[in-house]
Amino acid sequence: MRCYFNLISDEETMLDDEGVEVRDLDQAWAQALKAIAELRQEAEGDFIEWDRWRLDATDSMGKVLFSIKLTYGLH
Repeated sequence: MRCYFNLISDEETMLDDEGVEVRDLDQAWAQALKAIAELRQEAEGDFIEWDRWRLDATDSMGKVLFSIKLTYGLH
């Protein structure tokens, strides 16, 4: 299945128009966590209010499969 990772805040939405092919929700979750880690690494040093953002994983019909707050896993 194709899974899309959209970034959502109260003020802004950044849609993933490419998506990634995954075999199941477990693989989609792993890919989402990888995408979040890459996003944080790219933004290192920038002031970003991560608690205002979430990643919504959707299927090709736009159905939300799961959401992850971007503060997930921050220590």
